[in-house]
Amino acid sequence: MTKYSTLYILLIIILLLQACATPNYFYDESSHKRQQELRDSRSSNVFEDIMTGIGCVVAGAVLEADIDFIPHGQEFKKIKLANITKDTMYVNMLTDVYWDENNYCDFMDIRIPPRQICKVMVPMDASYNLYFSTTPQQEDDEMLEIFTTEINKISLYPGITEIKDTVNIEVPESPQK
Repeated sequence: MTKYSTLYILLIIILLLQACATPNYFYDESSHKRQQELRDSRSSNVFEDIMTGIGCVVAGAVLEADIDFIPHGQEFKKIKLANITKDTMYVNMLTDVYWDENNYCDFMDIRIPPRQICKVMVPMDASYNLYFSTTPQQEDDEMLEIFTTEINKISLYPGITEIKDTVNIEVPESPQK
């Protein structure tokens, strides 16, 4: 009996860890590497801010003084790209922000499965051209321009960028006799 219960517990732990893991939808090697570098950089910045804050509290308590802690400005944020369609969404994100000396902070070949959300780490204060489609061909891509400080989640679907030609016109009712 205990043999089976440990097996069940182990399976539940594996399933929970898998559910907590962020899915990997980046198929371009350089974009995948850049995304990992952004995540690592953000993690180190958060860790530094936490340790500095704890140090300020301890130093303030020991010295019996007020020590102001001003955290670094936020450099990166997560944007959620939600595919609300029944097809895989193909996404490319292009910007004019440099990641290093020679390369832009672009993300190419992101494939989001149906009804899934992809979290993308992006630099703050950046403007991105987001190209997306439910087909891998570039001829039918739609384009959205986004500014990273103003947006947290985007629900992508075909036709989101189309301007509708219809206008709602109210016709006054004729007076009844």
